[in-house]
Amino acid sequence: EQVYVVLDINDYRKNKEHYVRELARTTADEVTLLKTPKELPPMTAAERRLVHLELQERSDIETESAGEGETRRVVIKIKEKD
Repeated sequence: EQVYVVLDINDYRKNKEHYVRELARTTADEVTLLKTPKELPPMTAAERRLVHLELQERSDIETESAGEGETRRVVIKIKEKD
């Protein structure tokens, strides 16, 4: 039987999640204002998922992951009209 232990020293995980969500929102606002796509820095799969989830309700922008492996990142851009 395997046992997993998760350490969260000084609320690191909670603070990191807050940072990633805030970065997603402010970058999306910037993309909307400037009308140009922006790439976020490379992130783990869990962090990229947070960005996608944080912005999924917005009708003005869309997100996609780009890159490979350790350099995989989220691109935030204006949603194209149908």
